[in-house]
Amino acid sequence: MRLITQSVYSASVEIRPPYEGESEAGGSVIRDISRGVLIYFGIHKEDLENYEEKVAKIMKKFPNIKMLEGENSIDQSLNDIQGEVLLIPNFTVYGRNHKGTKLDFVHSAPFTEAKKIYEYFITEAIKNWWKIKTGKFWANMIVKSENRGPLNYVFDF
Repeated sequence: MRLITQSVYSASVEIRPPYEGESEAGGSVIRDISRGVLIYFGIHKEDLENYEEKVAKIMKKFPNIKMLEGENSIDQSLNDIQGEVLLIPNFTVYGRNHKGTKLDFVHSAPFTEAKKIYEYFITEAIKNWWKIKTGKFWANMIVKSENRGPLNYVFDF
């Protein structure tokens, strides 16, 4: 699992129709957070095995990583600031380019399995983290953020 994170003053996602379970007539859904972390969440095909263990590790470790700006340095965690999380599913974080100009996504988990893991991750995050808002799996989304720092990190679990 890969988390590409950005420390933010604020972030939002607009989920545009049609999205799963909705018709063309439905309107956009907007979800937003204030100070916290925007996460682009990717699931590798090898994450299909033991994903519960990997998610448990993330839930325990990630909120305590000193990755946010404090008074004098980068010495604050998500827990320290009681920050919010905006979680955006993103299969492209495992995109690669070895030849030519086209990307391939052979390392990204297949849709059905990835969706199940993403939903499991959300369930566990709601239980373990302060506040979380989410994008929609396989939806057309517009993500906006006001970055702090900028402080960007890539975490592989």
